[in-house]
Amino acid sequence: MQLLNDTGFVPYDAGVLPDSWRQQPMGSAYCTELTLDEVPAALTAADR
Repeated sequence: MQLLNDTGFVPYDAGVLPDSWRQQPMGSAYCTELTLDEVPAALTAADR
């Protein structure tokens, strides 16, 4: 996470690998310009 911070990005721990499907293409959190506060709700709203 420090590397991301150092390069100007805001890191977010989105959880464990089995839940990574929440960030896949066509998901509510994929390729968006969400604020850090909006990310948890977008990941929760993801639908398989």
